Formats: sequence, structure tokens, C-alpha cells
Amino acid sequence: MSYVANAHKSRSVIDADTTQVTVFTGFLGAGKTTIIIDLLKRLNPKYTIVLLKNEFGDAETDSALARESHIQVTEMTNGCLCCVLVGQMKRALEEMKAKYRPDRIIIETSGSAFPAPIAWQIREMESSGFHLDSILTVVDCINFCGYEDTSYTARMQAQYTDLILLNKWDHVTERQLDIVVDHINELNTDTPKIKVGLDGSVDPEMIFGLDTKLFALSDRPFAAAGGTGENRSHHAQEVDLVEIRRSQDAGSTKEGISSAEFTAFLMSLPAEDVYRVKGIVRLVGSVS
Repeated sequence: MSYVANAHKSRSVIDADTTQVTVFTGFLGAGKTTIIIDLLKRLNPKYTIVLLKNEFGDAETDSALARESHIQVTEMTNGCLCCVLVGQMKRALEEMKAKYRPDRIIIETSGSAFPAPIAWQIREMESSGFHLDSILTVVDCINFCGYEDTSYTARMQAQYTDLILLNKWDHVTERQLDIVVDHINELNTDTPKIKVGLDGSVDPEMIFGLDTKLFALSDRPFAAAGGTGENRSHHAQEVDLVEIRRSQDAGSTKEGISSAEFTAFLMSLPAEDVYRVKGIVRLVGSVS
């Protein structure tokens, strides 16, 4: 069964000095960074893109991976762009535009971000040379039905988007995929849905030039004007962040843990409670 549909393409005339902005949303562990990194490899090297990446914690693991793709990355940590850091996002975008003069800025939100305040902030910056081109939502086909019922954020991300990218669909059965799409359609029937490639690939022609009509400033609630309009504590209601840093004991001769030990640790984590694990681990021996 195919879920591919043609997204609306831009008819707006964009000034040469205007920087297009693409926003990637998606719940924790959906695979946003992997898709973005692959996307960058598919673009003309002369087409300049910079990445503004938001992480709710203070680890910059994904940014290190993105920089290996020779892209300029600005990291915003210890907060969410949709509430705590929304004012800082404006300054970050202005600095990136002035320093790199990019053709496009990609914003990768934290997995617990609401799209509306981010979109409104970019809309307010149109006079400064920014244009909100699209809001894209990455859906984890393995886990979406599990956290959809408990996460207001996950539902909002799937409901307010220009394009839904179905990721990890190859790890579920065709019947399970149909169920995921049925759940998404209950939230958002009209938005096109496409399968991400097995290697995390998405055709740039599918996601650039959408000229989103979502979140016009005229639709913004009065309470949100000049602020976020969102609950700043919404993360605490949905997500607990646990950070572990373990240094090697003085005098220890052990260089790290084995791949088998690490795999056993990951397999012991309850899938219904742990959405995502990320970090850097020193392994010893062969890695399969």
C-alpha cells in the first residue's frame, strides 16, 4: 500500500536575500537527525545549508555527527525552542544568516517541541529576510501507536505539519503500518505521507519549496503574541530526562565495555518507558 501523495509546491516569489527555513519535528527517537544527515548528502555542494539543532538535554551527540557531514551546526541545549528558548532562537537565526549567508536553514526541534511557537517566531522575522518554507514531521512507525495516547506533543506534531515522513516502516509488518497510518489519519487526513527510504533518504524535491500556510500570524491566539502561548512545563508532563556520565576509575585497566555487554544493557531497558538512548560509549573488541 502506498501513502505517497504530492505536496503543494511553492508559488511565492522569494527574494534572493531571503533565507528559506525548514522545520523538522517528530517525537523523541523518531530519526530526525539521520534523515537530515542523509538529506545533506543529496544536495548540490554549492547550495548552502546550516543546521540549528535543539536538544532538551545538554549532550551534543547528534551535532557532532552532523558536523562530520561538513555542515555548520548551531546547538541550543538545556531547553526547548517552543518555550524556554524561543527568544534565543531568534538571535541564533539572525547570527547564522549574518555569518554564513545560507540558502536555507534547517531547524531540528527537540522531540518534545510544539511546532506553533517556532513557526510564529519565524513568521515574525519575515521582514528580516526569513521565510518559513515547511514544517515536516518524522513519525516512528515502530513506536508511534505506543506514545500517541500519552503524548499531547506527538499528536500535535502529527496534526500540524506539511508532510509526514514515515520512518522505520520497514521494521513493522504491512498490517502494523496500516494501523499507524490509520492513527495518523484520525489526527490528520489531508497531509501527504511518504515513506522514508531504507537508508533514511528523502528526495529534497519532496520537502523543499512547500511554502507552508500553517500558523499564519493572523491565526495566533492573543495570549501567544509576544510570548510562546504554550505551557513551559509541558516537558515535565511527558518526558523525564536521565543523563549518565561515567568516567573511568583511577588505576583501572579496563578500556571500555564489550559490544555484548552494551547490547545486553540496551535490551534490558523497558521499551514502553524508554523512548530514546543516545550518547558516546567506548567499546572494546569487535563490534558486530
